[in-house]
Amino acid sequence: MLAPRATVRGPLPKLTPLLVDALGLLGCEVELLPWGRKVEGERLPAKLAGRVRDLADARTAVIRGGYSVVVVTTAHDWLTLARDLALLRTLPRDRVVILQFHGSQSTRLVAGGSHLFKRVTKALLARADGVLVLSRQEQEEWQEFSPASQVLVVRNVRPALPVDVEPSLNRDGRPIVLSVARLLASKGVLDLVRALPLVQRDVHCRLVLAGDGPDAVRIRALVEELGVADSVELSGYLGDTELARLYRSADVFALPTFHPEGFPTVILEAMAAGLPIVTTRSRGAADYLVEGGNALFVPAHDPQALSVALIRLLGDDELRREMGAANREKVSEFDPGPVADEYLDALERIVAAVGTREAARPHGI
Repeated sequence: MLAPRATVRGPLPKLTPLLVDALGLLGCEVELLPWGRKVEGERLPAKLAGRVRDLADARTAVIRGGYSVVVVTTAHDWLTLARDLALLRTLPRDRVVILQFHGSQSTRLVAGGSHLFKRVTKALLARADGVLVLSRQEQEEWQEFSPASQVLVVRNVRPALPVDVEPSLNRDGRPIVLSVARLLASKGVLDLVRALPLVQRDVHCRLVLAGDGPDAVRIRALVEELGVADSVELSGYLGDTELARLYRSADVFALPTFHPEGFPTVILEAMAAGLPIVTTRSRGAADYLVEGGNALFVPAHDPQALSVALIRLLGDDELRREMGAANREKVSEFDPGPVADEYLDALERIVAAVGTREAARPHGI
C-alpha cells in the first residue's frame, strides 16, 4: 500500500496505519510504502527528484515482496495523475493495481470541457484494475465516465484523538462555532466569516478556524472588513492534543464545504467529540449523516442559510445534546475493525473481477 509519509500534514498519515493494523488482524500481509512529498512546502527540484525515487522504490518493493495487489492512495489532480500514470506503467502487468482516491474531481469528468484532463485520467484507468472512492456520488460519476472500470465505495477509519483533555479556550460566556479545515475558500471558511455578523444579531458567539492555507490573508481581510475581529480566532495548524482540546471547547462544528473531497475526516473528529454539525449535503456527508439527527445541511455559497442553521443550533441546548449523542454513537461505524472488513471485501471483489476477466480472455492475447 502506497500512502503519504508521516512527515506531512493531513489525515492520511494518521489514518492509514490504523487501517493497515486492522487489515493485519484479518490475516492480510500489508507493507506500507511511503509515497509523495517528504515535507510541507517541498520545492520543485526536490519534488521531482523525490518522485523519481518513489517510482523506483515502489517497483522494487512490489517485485521483491512478490505482492499480488498494489493499492495506491492518491489524489486526483495534474501532479498526482502524472506521478501515478508513470508508476502504473513501471509495475509488472500481472499485479492487481487499485487506486484509492481520498476525494476526486469526478464531477469534472462528467461535465463539459477538461478534455486533456479526461484523456490522462482515462489513460490512468486503463492501467488500473479498480478504483476506491469515499462516496456514492463519486462512484456514480466515475462509472459514468468509465463504465468498464470497477469502482467501489469504502470508508475512512476515524482518527484516534486524545479523549482525556481539558478544553483549551477561554469561553468568556460566548458559545463557540468551530471549523477545522485547510484555509481554502472551497472549504467554506469565507462563508462562515460572512455568516458570523448575521448569527450575532441573535447569538453573541465566537468563530474559531483551525488550520492554515493559502486563503488565510483573505480571511483576515474579510474579518476586518466586517468588523468581527473580536469574535474570530485563527488558531493555525494544531497537533492532535491541542486539536482535541479545541473540539472539547466548541458547541457546534461547521464545515460548509464545496471542495472536491470524499468524506472529510474532521467531520468524524467532530462526531467523536459529540458535536452537532452544520455542513453541505456533499458526497460522503450525504451518504452517512441524517438531517436533524447528525447534522443540519445547508447549501454551499449561502451565508444566510448557514446563519439560520447556526442560530437554530446555538439557541437549542436539547437539539445540540441529541445530535451530539447521535454522532458519538454513529462514529463507531468508522472504527478500524468495521472499516477494514468493508475494505477487504472491496479488494477481494476487485481481485475476483480481474480473475474472471482474465479467464474469459482468448488464448494468445
